[in-house]
Amino acid sequence: MARKSLAEKAESRTRILGAAAKLIRTNGIEGTTVAEVMEEAGMTHGGFYRHFDSKEDLVAEAISVAVQDALNFFSSGDSATHEEATAYVSNYATKEHARAMASGCPIPLLSAEVARGSDAWRDALRAGVTKTTKKLTDGLNLKDETDALVLLSTLVGGLLIARGVGEGALQDKLLSGITERVQA
Repeated sequence: MARKSLAEKAESRTRILGAAAKLIRTNGIEGTTVAEVMEEAGMTHGGFYRHFDSKEDLVAEAISVAVQDALNFFSSGDSATHEEATAYVSNYATKEHARAMASGCPIPLLSAEVARGSDAWRDALRAGVTKTTKKLTDGLNLKDETDALVLLSTLVGGLLIARGVGEGALQDKLLSGITERVQA
């Protein structure tokens, strides 16, 4: 049997991480199995250990991928433009984002599980929060990163509650209230 080239192995790893990032946002970390990730990636379960030592390692990297997916809203680089940061905030507390669990921001979806997980999981989420607050601080010309953390906390908490209460009048009121107040 021919061995895969390094490029093919890297492409397979990227597919596995993309599948894992999607599934952990959809099903949670504990609700996602390695077999499901490999099936979503179009690969066999046996190939998993050619890429990762454990599910814990996979999850740490998948959290980083999910965070980067959310940050793709911004252009590359450390800072963000005012237009990017404003659009990020405007699009965060929306019905579309509330429905987009598989592709949405991982912070409201994974924080509780990550808090009970490994240091590597927390490090990955912490890096994502740090990058996001830096972009918001710069793009919105906030006084400091504490203001960005408070803003991000409002967005994350609001989205989490909106998802929890489901679609309807309460969710509509919550999402529109967040949007009005954070844009004021």
